[in-house]
Amino acid sequence: MIKNFISFLLFVLPALAFSQQLNQKSTDPKKNNEMLVGYCNRDGFVDVKCNFDSAFQAEYAIYHADKASMEHLAKKMKGIKVTLVMATWCGDSKEWVPRFYKIMDQLDFNYKKMTVISVDRSKKAPGTKVETLNIEKVPTFIFYRKNTEIGRIIEVPVDLLEKDILRILSE
Repeated sequence: MIKNFISFLLFVLPALAFSQQLNQKSTDPKKNNEMLVGYCNRDGFVDVKCNFDSAFQAEYAIYHADKASMEHLAKKMKGIKVTLVMATWCGDSKEWVPRFYKIMDQLDFNYKKMTVISVDRSKKAPGTKVETLNIEKVPTFIFYRKNTEIGRIIEVPVDLLEKDILRILSE
């Protein structure tokens, strides 16, 4: 019984504390509606009242990734971690974040290897590591191999999103 209690303290309580910090909302001073600020996940997109979820669903539904790129990309994803810095108030995030999730879903990406930070209009998110990431525009997709940054996509891809990801992972 004591072992179970200790396991609860060591594993369950920290997980609960972290999950309470996900998907925090704030008010966007420019448009006076809700925005996510801080660490978040896809579940938070539904609850924020700024039309992010409806934009997410629409873009996700219509995006069709390039099949040839996806086949090559699937071979390159092993050991990759991603940090996504986005904003629920941002038009580019509303366009590219759902497309990114669709690509990652098709690759069966393990979302435990992805950190998502939603920022305010000053590109800040209290309680996160965003200040260390040198974010100028959102969304920014940062890719890591062996905990070393290997590349990023800033705001919009140069080519198709999946082709830009493939280029980064191939270097």
